Amino acid sequence: MSTTRNDTDPLASPTGSSTELTEPSPTTSGRTVAVAVAVLAAIVGVAVYVVGLPDSPTMFGTPLAELTLPVALVIGLGGLWTAGGLVAARRSWRVVDIVVASVLGVAGGLLFAVWNANYETIKLPFAGFPPAAALLVGVWLLPGVLGGLVIRKPGAAVYTELVAAVVSALIGSQWGFSVVWYGLLEGMGPEVVLAVLLYRRFGLPTAVLAGIGAGAVVGVLDTLLYYPEFSSAWKLAYGGFAMVSGAVIAGVGSWALTRALAATGALAPLASGRTAARV
Repeated sequence: MSTTRNDTDPLASPTGSSTELTEPSPTTSGRTVAVAVAVLAAIVGVAVYVVGLPDSPTMFGTPLAELTLPVALVIGLGGLWTAGGLVAARRSWRVVDIVVASVLGVAGGLLFAVWNANYETIKLPFAGFPPAAALLVGVWLLPGVLGGLVIRKPGAAVYTELVAAVVSALIGSQWGFSVVWYGLLEGMGPEVVLAVLLYRRFGLPTAVLAGIGAGAVVGVLDTLLYYPEFSSAWKLAYGGFAMVSGAVIAGVGSWALTRALAATGALAPLASGRTAARV
Protein backbone atom coordinates (compact mmCIF):
# COMPACT_ATOMS: atom_id res chain seq x y z
CA MET A 1 0.00 0.00 0.00
CA SER A 2 1.34 3.43 -0.92
CA THR A 3 1.93 6.32 1.42
CA THR A 4 0.13 9.57 0.49
CA ARG A 5 -1.22 12.73 2.02
CA ASN A 6 -4.81 11.88 2.84
CA ASP A 7 -7.07 14.70 4.01
CA THR A 8 -9.79 12.38 5.24
CA ASP A 9 -7.72 9.88 7.24
CA PRO A 10 -8.16 10.48 11.00
CA LEU A 11 -5.11 8.31 11.66
CA ALA A 12 -2.70 10.44 9.64
CA SER A 13 0.67 11.06 11.26
CA PRO A 14 1.68 14.52 12.52
CA THR A 15 3.97 14.90 9.54
CA GLY A 16 1.00 14.71 7.20
CA SER A 17 1.80 11.32 5.70
CA SER A 18 -0.39 8.31 6.29
CA THR A 19 -1.09 4.89 5.00
CA GLU A 20 -3.78 5.35 2.43
CA LEU A 21 -7.03 3.71 3.38
CA THR A 22 -8.91 2.18 0.51
CA GLU A 23 -12.56 3.21 0.68
CA PRO A 24 -15.05 0.75 -0.78
CA SER A 25 -16.57 2.01 -3.98
CA PRO A 26 -20.34 2.51 -3.87
CA THR A 27 -22.20 -0.46 -5.29
CA THR A 28 -24.73 -0.12 -8.08
CA SER A 29 -27.53 -0.99 -5.68
CA GLY A 30 -26.24 1.62 -3.21
CA ARG A 31 -26.27 4.30 -5.88
CA THR A 32 -29.75 3.26 -6.96
CA VAL A 33 -31.07 3.57 -3.41
CA ALA A 34 -29.37 6.96 -3.02
CA VAL A 35 -30.92 8.29 -6.24
CA ALA A 36 -34.32 6.96 -5.19
CA VAL A 37 -34.05 8.69 -1.82
CA ALA A 38 -33.04 11.99 -3.43
CA VAL A 39 -35.87 11.85 -5.99
CA LEU A 40 -38.47 10.88 -3.40
CA ALA A 41 -37.39 13.68 -1.07
CA ALA A 42 -37.55 16.19 -3.93
CA ILE A 43 -41.07 15.07 -4.83
CA VAL A 44 -42.27 15.22 -1.22
CA GLY A 45 -40.63 18.62 -0.72
CA VAL A 46 -42.31 20.07 -3.81
CA ALA A 47 -45.64 18.54 -2.73
CA VAL A 48 -45.39 20.13 0.72
CA TYR A 49 -44.62 23.52 -0.82
CA VAL A 50 -47.46 23.30 -3.36
CA VAL A 51 -50.09 21.98 -0.94
CA GLY A 52 -48.90 23.99 2.05
CA LEU A 53 -49.13 23.35 5.77
CA PRO A 54 -52.20 24.17 7.91
CA ASP A 55 -52.39 27.40 9.89
CA SER A 56 -52.58 25.53 13.18
CA PRO A 57 -51.02 24.45 15.41
CA THR A 58 -48.31 27.04 15.90
CA MET A 59 -44.62 26.59 16.67
CA PHE A 60 -43.16 29.17 19.02
CA GLY A 61 -45.95 31.50 18.01
CA THR A 62 -45.44 30.94 14.29
CA PRO A 63 -48.33 29.37 12.33
CA LEU A 64 -47.30 26.19 10.55
CA ALA A 65 -48.45 27.68 7.25
CA GLU A 66 -45.63 30.23 7.46
CA LEU A 67 -43.14 27.37 7.79
CA THR A 68 -44.21 25.67 4.56
CA LEU A 69 -41.14 26.77 2.59
CA PRO A 70 -38.61 25.92 5.33
CA VAL A 71 -40.15 22.49 5.84
CA ALA A 72 -40.17 21.81 2.09
CA LEU A 73 -36.50 22.80 1.85
CA VAL A 74 -35.56 20.66 4.85
CA ILE A 75 -37.19 17.65 3.20
CA GLY A 76 -35.59 18.26 -0.19
CA LEU A 77 -32.12 19.11 1.08
CA GLY A 78 -32.34 16.38 3.70
CA GLY A 79 -32.96 13.86 0.95
CA LEU A 80 -29.87 14.98 -0.96
CA TRP A 81 -27.79 14.90 2.22
CA THR A 82 -29.05 11.41 3.05
CA ALA A 83 -28.40 10.19 -0.49
CA GLY A 84 -24.80 11.38 -0.34
CA GLY A 85 -24.35 9.81 3.07
CA LEU A 86 -25.62 6.46 1.80
CA VAL A 87 -22.79 6.12 -0.71
CA ALA A 88 -20.06 7.89 1.27
CA ALA A 89 -17.67 6.00 3.53
CA ARG A 90 -18.85 5.80 7.15
CA ARG A 91 -16.98 8.20 9.44
CA SER A 92 -18.14 8.26 13.04
CA TRP A 93 -17.74 11.31 15.25
CA ARG A 94 -15.25 11.35 18.11
CA VAL A 95 -15.43 13.40 21.30
CA VAL A 96 -12.82 15.81 19.94
CA ASP A 97 -14.96 16.37 16.84
CA ILE A 98 -17.96 17.30 18.96
CA VAL A 99 -15.90 19.60 21.18
CA VAL A 100 -14.25 21.45 18.29
CA ALA A 101 -17.53 21.76 16.33
CA SER A 102 -19.26 23.08 19.45
CA VAL A 103 -16.54 25.67 20.06
CA LEU A 104 -16.78 26.82 16.44
CA GLY A 105 -20.56 26.98 16.74
CA VAL A 106 -20.49 29.06 19.92
CA ALA A 107 -17.92 31.41 18.41
CA GLY A 108 -20.16 31.72 15.36
CA GLY A 109 -23.14 32.51 17.58
CA LEU A 110 -21.22 35.34 19.25
CA LEU A 111 -20.26 36.65 15.82
CA PHE A 112 -23.94 36.51 14.81
CA ALA A 113 -24.96 38.49 17.89
CA VAL A 114 -22.55 41.30 17.06
CA TRP A 115 -23.48 41.23 13.37
CA ASN A 116 -27.22 41.22 14.13
CA ALA A 117 -26.93 44.17 16.50
CA ASN A 118 -25.23 46.29 13.85
CA TYR A 119 -26.85 44.93 10.70
CA GLU A 120 -29.26 47.80 10.06
CA THR A 121 -26.36 50.26 10.15
CA ILE A 122 -24.04 48.06 8.10
CA LYS A 123 -26.53 47.66 5.26
CA LEU A 124 -27.26 51.40 4.89
CA PRO A 125 -24.83 51.80 1.95
CA PHE A 126 -27.03 49.39 -0.02
CA ALA A 127 -30.25 51.36 0.50
CA GLY A 128 -30.16 52.60 -3.08
CA PHE A 129 -30.32 49.06 -4.44
CA PRO A 130 -31.79 46.74 -1.75
CA PRO A 131 -30.90 43.41 -3.43
CA ALA A 132 -27.20 44.28 -3.00
CA ALA A 133 -27.65 43.87 0.77
CA ALA A 134 -27.40 40.13 0.09
CA LEU A 135 -23.64 40.69 -0.23
CA LEU A 136 -23.64 40.74 3.58
CA VAL A 137 -25.29 37.36 4.21
CA GLY A 138 -22.03 35.43 3.95
CA VAL A 139 -21.22 36.26 7.57
CA TRP A 140 -24.24 34.20 8.67
CA LEU A 141 -23.06 31.27 6.52
CA LEU A 142 -19.50 31.16 7.82
CA PRO A 143 -19.87 28.68 10.75
CA GLY A 144 -21.49 25.96 8.65
CA VAL A 145 -18.88 25.96 5.91
CA LEU A 146 -16.06 26.28 8.45
CA GLY A 147 -17.41 23.39 10.51
CA GLY A 148 -17.64 21.17 7.45
CA LEU A 149 -14.07 21.94 6.38
CA VAL A 150 -12.59 21.53 9.85
CA ILE A 151 -14.44 18.44 11.12
CA ARG A 152 -14.79 16.64 7.76
CA LYS A 153 -17.51 14.33 9.04
CA PRO A 154 -21.15 13.97 7.91
CA GLY A 155 -23.38 16.44 9.73
CA ALA A 156 -20.59 18.82 10.77
CA ALA A 157 -21.80 21.76 8.67
CA VAL A 158 -25.38 21.43 9.94
CA TYR A 159 -24.30 20.95 13.56
CA THR A 160 -21.93 23.92 13.66
CA GLU A 161 -24.33 26.29 11.92
CA LEU A 162 -27.24 25.18 14.10
CA VAL A 163 -25.26 25.67 17.32
CA ALA A 164 -24.34 29.16 16.14
CA ALA A 165 -28.00 29.93 15.38
CA VAL A 166 -29.19 28.65 18.77
CA VAL A 167 -26.55 30.70 20.62
CA SER A 168 -27.60 33.75 18.63
CA ALA A 169 -31.26 33.16 19.49
CA LEU A 170 -30.47 32.71 23.20
CA ILE A 171 -28.50 35.96 23.28
CA GLY A 172 -31.35 37.71 21.52
CA SER A 173 -32.15 38.43 17.90
CA GLN A 174 -34.55 40.78 16.16
CA TRP A 175 -35.71 37.81 14.07
CA GLY A 176 -36.73 35.66 17.03
CA PHE A 177 -37.07 31.88 16.68
CA SER A 178 -36.72 32.03 12.90
CA VAL A 179 -32.93 32.25 13.26
CA VAL A 180 -32.91 28.65 14.51
CA TRP A 181 -34.57 27.07 11.50
CA TYR A 182 -32.68 29.49 9.28
CA GLY A 183 -29.50 28.11 10.82
CA LEU A 184 -30.61 24.55 10.12
CA LEU A 185 -31.18 25.33 6.45
CA GLU A 186 -28.03 27.44 6.13
CA GLY A 187 -26.09 24.45 7.40
CA MET A 188 -27.82 22.05 5.03
CA GLY A 189 -26.66 24.07 2.01
CA PRO A 190 -22.93 23.30 2.44
CA GLU A 191 -23.73 19.89 3.92
CA VAL A 192 -25.40 18.80 0.69
CA VAL A 193 -22.36 19.94 -1.33
CA LEU A 194 -20.00 17.95 0.90
CA ALA A 195 -22.33 14.92 0.75
CA VAL A 196 -22.49 15.03 -3.05
CA LEU A 197 -18.68 14.99 -3.02
CA LEU A 198 -18.89 11.99 -0.65
CA TYR A 199 -16.98 13.90 2.06
CA ARG A 200 -13.73 13.34 0.16
CA ARG A 201 -12.86 16.87 -1.02
CA PHE A 202 -12.13 19.81 1.27
CA GLY A 203 -9.96 22.18 -0.76
CA LEU A 204 -10.69 25.70 -1.95
CA PRO A 205 -13.02 24.72 -4.83
CA THR A 206 -15.12 22.65 -2.42
CA ALA A 207 -15.21 25.50 0.09
CA VAL A 208 -16.42 27.91 -2.60
CA LEU A 209 -19.09 25.46 -3.77
CA ALA A 210 -20.23 24.94 -0.18
CA GLY A 211 -20.53 28.69 0.29
CA ILE A 212 -22.51 28.98 -2.94
CA GLY A 213 -24.84 26.21 -1.74
CA ALA A 214 -25.48 28.04 1.51
CA GLY A 215 -25.99 31.32 -0.34
CA ALA A 216 -28.49 29.72 -2.71
CA VAL A 217 -30.57 28.52 0.24
CA VAL A 218 -30.61 31.98 1.82
CA GLY A 219 -31.44 33.57 -1.52
CA VAL A 220 -34.53 31.38 -1.88
CA LEU A 221 -35.65 31.87 1.71
CA ASP A 222 -35.17 35.63 1.84
CA THR A 223 -36.73 36.48 -1.51
CA LEU A 224 -39.83 34.36 -0.90
CA LEU A 225 -40.34 35.07 2.80
CA TYR A 226 -38.98 38.56 3.43
CA TYR A 227 -38.95 40.26 0.05
CA PRO A 228 -41.97 38.96 -1.87
CA GLU A 229 -42.52 42.48 -3.20
CA PHE A 230 -39.25 42.36 -5.15
CA SER A 231 -39.58 42.10 -8.90
CA SER A 232 -38.32 38.94 -10.58
CA ALA A 233 -35.17 40.76 -11.66
CA TRP A 234 -34.48 41.96 -8.13
CA LYS A 235 -35.08 38.48 -6.73
CA LEU A 236 -32.57 37.03 -9.18
CA ALA A 237 -30.11 39.77 -8.30
CA TYR A 238 -30.58 39.12 -4.59
CA GLY A 239 -30.01 35.39 -5.08
CA GLY A 240 -26.91 36.03 -7.16
CA PHE A 241 -25.45 38.42 -4.60
CA ALA A 242 -26.21 35.92 -1.82
CA MET A 243 -24.29 33.20 -3.65
CA VAL A 244 -21.36 35.54 -4.32
CA SER A 245 -21.29 36.47 -0.65
CA GLY A 246 -21.46 32.82 0.32
CA ALA A 247 -18.64 31.93 -2.05
CA VAL A 248 -16.32 34.73 -0.88
CA ILE A 249 -17.07 35.29 2.81
CA ALA A 250 -18.19 31.80 3.82
CA GLY A 251 -16.29 29.80 1.20
CA VAL A 252 -12.90 31.48 0.77
CA GLY A 253 -13.13 32.86 4.31
CA SER A 254 -13.66 29.43 5.88
CA TRP A 255 -10.89 27.91 3.76
CA ALA A 256 -8.47 30.62 4.90
CA LEU A 257 -9.56 30.27 8.54
CA THR A 258 -9.08 26.50 8.41
CA ARG A 259 -5.55 26.94 7.13
CA ALA A 260 -4.81 29.61 9.73
CA LEU A 261 -6.14 27.47 12.58
CA ALA A 262 -4.20 24.46 11.32
CA ALA A 263 -1.00 26.53 11.25
CA THR A 264 -1.38 27.32 14.96
CA GLY A 265 -1.68 23.64 15.85
CA ALA A 266 -5.20 24.12 17.23
CA LEU A 267 -6.55 21.48 14.83
CA ALA A 268 -3.78 18.93 15.44
CA PRO A 269 -6.20 16.19 16.61
CA LEU A 270 -8.15 16.51 13.35
CA ALA A 271 -7.33 15.51 9.80
CA SER A 272 -7.80 19.13 8.70
CA GLY A 273 -4.97 20.15 11.01
CA ARG A 274 -2.53 17.45 9.98
CA THR A 275 -2.80 17.06 6.25
CA ALA A 276 -2.88 19.11 3.07
CA ALA A 277 -6.38 19.71 1.69
CA ARG A 278 -7.15 17.66 -1.40
CA VAL A 279 -8.38 19.89 -4.23
